[in-house]
Amino acid sequence: SSGINAEYGHTNLNINTDKRCREIQANLTASAVKNIPESLRELAQQNRVMKRELLLHQDSIYETEQEIRQIKEDIRKLQKQYKKKTSLLNTTTTDICTPDTELTLDIPTHKMLPV
Repeated sequence: SSGINAEYGHTNLNINTDKRCREIQANLTASAVKNIPESLRELAQQNRVMKRELLLHQDSIYETEQEIRQIKEDIRKLQKQYKKKTSLLNTTTTDICTPDTELTLDIPTHKMLPV
């Protein structure tokens, strides 16, 4: 074996070097974080939490805006229906009763049947 990883095209030397670089980077990061004041680390943590909360609320806001759009569309449809119905009522009621108009009321009454 020539020491070449055929799947990735890296030599064993390159793989070991990459691994060692990641270890050094992790150690440097850990020591740098230790030098950051505690209050600043807490602030950074709070910022991460707020960022997650903002993303959650953005989803909620989007859903609410979708609901509002649907409700507004429903209101427009109802207003159109109302206008149609009121215009039909206005056109069908052409008979106007004035005080001089005579009315005949046809009220059904119970009639006794002959026995």
